[in-house]
Amino acid sequence: MKLSGLSHFPLGQSVPARDHAVCVSLPTFKDVIGYEEKKPEVHASLRTGYPRFVRNHLINKLALHYDKTEGVNGYESFFFTKSSDCESFNEFHGRGEYSFEQIDGLFRVRFPKETLHSKKCRLFQQHSGTGISSRHAEDILFHKGLISQRENSDSSEDAAKKNICEIIAKAHGPEISSDDVLLSSSGANAFYSLFKVALQHARLAKKRIWIRLGWLYLDTIEVMQMLTGDGEELFAFNKPADFEELKTLFQEYGHEIAGVVTEFPTNPLLHSFDIVCLRQLCDRYGSLLIIDPTIVSPKNAKVSKMADVVVNSLTKYANCQGDVMMGSLVFPKHSIPGRELMASTAALLNSPYKRDLIRLDQQISHYNKFIEETNISTMVIAEFLQHHPAVKKVYWAYQPECRQNYSRLAGEQRPGCVISFELNGDFKLFYDSLQMLKSPSFGTEFSLCCPYVYLAHYEMIKSPKGRAELMAAGISPEILRLSIGLEPVEDIKTVLDEALVISYSKS
Repeated sequence: MKLSGLSHFPLGQSVPARDHAVCVSLPTFKDVIGYEEKKPEVHASLRTGYPRFVRNHLINKLALHYDKTEGVNGYESFFFTKSSDCESFNEFHGRGEYSFEQIDGLFRVRFPKETLHSKKCRLFQQHSGTGISSRHAEDILFHKGLISQRENSDSSEDAAKKNICEIIAKAHGPEISSDDVLLSSSGANAFYSLFKVALQHARLAKKRIWIRLGWLYLDTIEVMQMLTGDGEELFAFNKPADFEELKTLFQEYGHEIAGVVTEFPTNPLLHSFDIVCLRQLCDRYGSLLIIDPTIVSPKNAKVSKMADVVVNSLTKYANCQGDVMMGSLVFPKHSIPGRELMASTAALLNSPYKRDLIRLDQQISHYNKFIEETNISTMVIAEFLQHHPAVKKVYWAYQPECRQNYSRLAGEQRPGCVISFELNGDFKLFYDSLQMLKSPSFGTEFSLCCPYVYLAHYEMIKSPKGRAELMAAGISPEILRLSIGLEPVEDIKTVLDEALVISYSKS
């Protein structure tokens, strides 16, 4: 292990301390609020961060260079690698006052700062994953002589891609080979590209209903809402108890149901639904089944034998050192509906940048061992949290209400590295007292903790309607999502216990 997350990390500290790190420290609850409220004193401290939410300082440097060279002030630049993504933004959000140019191999859209269109473009790139890689910006800056050094990457891009696809295919199971795998610039871009193509096929088949099963990751929800159009309906079934309602919907409208999107388990509640029954329903009515097992990894959750398409963020687990964005799609050969989407999706998605492929290839050899080791530690930490008086509720892959569904596909003692939990004690005091990296993401070699709802659904927390929707889905705003790393498990327990005792004694 190279880096421990069991320490205090100052505000804005990139973890690891690299230009392309996807984790950034938000050590106090006040910092979390400042981050969400766009407080200048907080954002000025962030050079890196989860890339679809925090623009890397190298991309900012490139935008500033163009502005100075062209004598432009008061504008915000957005960079795309494909002109079709710019056109998609215009299609969904309409044209505003902006400039559009091709420059240094990129497509740039520039809006006046803090206008409605600049905000919409920022959200569009976040949800669709269509922004550029920080390594791409770094290369342009380096070739222009604006920076003097960059990360070493002498390996072969093709060899890296081949190795990544082979390891990821093997993780999914023996029914998957490397030619079933597509790589994308991020998990969000993988889903966005797939869902856009799936919608086109559904419309031709005159299927108008899509189902969201479980409370899914923020950008999955947003993409489904963004892309569905007039006459199309989205139904959400957020809790395991809602599964009977889903079956009723299939009985009433089955031949109009285009598909189901679910995670296995879901993020952040780690709910697992009855995928075997769901597969039977989809087969009966010709509906597509898209499954995302990212939160536990496809090595643990063997969903490819049930899914038409499997979506996975390789930023987690595969990128255990925490400095690459990438995603994958797997199209099992057994699924004719899934395979029909593969070529069109491949043409639409954003391919990973060459140096991101090379960097991930440097880590991918640790993938299997990392998962095996964190599986063991997670079993221990789950037991510890379940019996701690300061913990109200624990959500993990083997929680009682979902254990049978999860075990049927994953087996035993394969929980992944994520546990979510609620406190009996003081939430803010626990967060501020915890001597652990506090940051978005999971699946890293270093442990970290995330105030999930504050970072993913902050606007919902601020409104009565949003809080009511969260409550109806069984999600507390004060849920904490823990990602367990490779530190000695007793050290992780000690750090958690110290903060739990403080929060409980003062509540």
